[in-house]
Amino acid sequence: MYVSNMISNCGNAVPNQFVITDNNSDAYFQSYNSMIARRIDATDTIELDENFWNYSATTSKYLARFLGVPNKEIKQKVKSGEYKLVNLNVKFLDDNLQIRCIKRQEESLEPLFNIAGKSGNLLFTP
Repeated sequence: MYVSNMISNCGNAVPNQFVITDNNSDAYFQSYNSMIARRIDATDTIELDENFWNYSATTSKYLARFLGVPNKEIKQKVKSGEYKLVNLNVKFLDDNLQIRCIKRQEESLEPLFNIAGKSGNLLFTP
């Protein structure tokens, strides 16, 4: 599993905006403590959290960057059903590790640290 900050237009790491890639090559976008989107690699499916996908201008900006499409197109794809709205903040399940974590609006990044293990390495866990 890999966790990295989103990168700004100036090339700097953006605090509180994360891309998480699991061992199945599925990618997740997390803004602050909420999971916003999941890109399922095997089916090339996009799922957006039904409560937080359009939460703020900042969330929308980095969601568009994560998906590689403009905000207007995201809204069209939600309306057409191409992007599914689901509740991504009930649980975050990594099939390889069988870890259930990240409930809606957790108070800290503790779930990510649990995934990383005792080493505290958030960039890579075997």
